[in-house]
Amino acid sequence: MKVALIATVFNEGEDIFRWAEALRKQTRHPDEFVIVDGGSTDGTPERLKQAFNHGDFPAPKIIVEKCNIARGHNIAIQNTTAEIIAASDAGSFPAPDWLVEITQPLLADPALDVTGGLNVTQEVTPFQKYLMQLEPREETGVVGGGVHPSSRNTAFRRAAFAAVGGYPEWLTLAGEDALFTHELNLIGKKCMYNSRAVVRWSLRETAAAYYRLLYRNAYGAAEAQMFWPYFRQRLIISLCPPLLLLSRHRFKHLKFRYLKNFSSARGWLAGKISGHRPPPGWRRVDGVLLSPEALKNFCKNEH
Repeated sequence: MKVALIATVFNEGEDIFRWAEALRKQTRHPDEFVIVDGGSTDGTPERLKQAFNHGDFPAPKIIVEKCNIARGHNIAIQNTTAEIIAASDAGSFPAPDWLVEITQPLLADPALDVTGGLNVTQEVTPFQKYLMQLEPREETGVVGGGVHPSSRNTAFRRAAFAAVGGYPEWLTLAGEDALFTHELNLIGKKCMYNSRAVVRWSLRETAAAYYRLLYRNAYGAAEAQMFWPYFRQRLIISLCPPLLLLSRHRFKHLKFRYLKNFSSARGWLAGKISGHRPPPGWRRVDGVLLSPEALKNFCKNEH
């Protein structure tokens, strides 16, 4: 069965060569490889061509279009024909056997629709090492008891992708993979994790960049109407800072922890107030926004 590899990139700079090296070391090569550049201004498309112009790894089809991550994924998938699609964006560095491990469960079990892998953070700068004191070293992505793989480390069947109408392009920037997998779970698609499919990624190098990331992710979660306790808790702590003293850390890293919560709460409120609204036909079911395509499949399963 053919396997396609897709990725989105934006102003990745020198990391492109590290990323390309990690892909060239894969023990299995994809049958199709498509990269969508979301409008880089630092010469990323040219560097992509340089990075993949040697070796036996398939040369990627590079598409340049100014777009968000969701649109980039959809464009990439529309330019493939394979039944199984694997995704790992630039800035993430897959282990050599990643493509084998992320796709093997799908190849072995025809009833399986989606797989996710293990995302392991790596720290290099002093701030990243400091941040790791407060962040979990391994990201599992498990939310609310479901399986919600990150788009940096996932594979799925084309039929599952079509069943929810693809990634939600109407979101401003972030949250597309969370909403995509929430829809898949709700309509009954079978998802699982394979912890042997390992991708390493780096946290932001400065506090300002980290706070911007938290803001952006929370903004997307609010647009997608994800009312997780995570965001409610951060909103409450931001409005009432003394509540931080009730946590298990107590006086440790108080200022940083407050700013971290405040950035998420600020992003969530901004997304709630001024973010994009779901297009016509989208409806909230059991706490999850469903696209018109997902609604049809949800109703079929209910009957």
